Amino acid sequence: MSAWRKAGLTYNNYMAIAAQTVRSALKTEAQSTAVISRGRSEAKFVNYENGKAVAEPVALKK
Repeated sequence: MSAWRKAGLTYNNYMAIAAQTVRSALKTEAQSTAVISRGRSEAKFVNYENGKAVAEPVALKK
């Protein structure tokens, strides 16, 4: 059994942690805002009724 599974992580969580670790370990000259911001994402949800949106998209909050 793999270490990430023994730790109770999903593969996606494991890969997110690994990617964040690699990005934070970069030398300062390689740490541009484009590289650091790759780990961020934005998601929104919309309520639908009868196939039509009934509200404006709302950003998910962490």
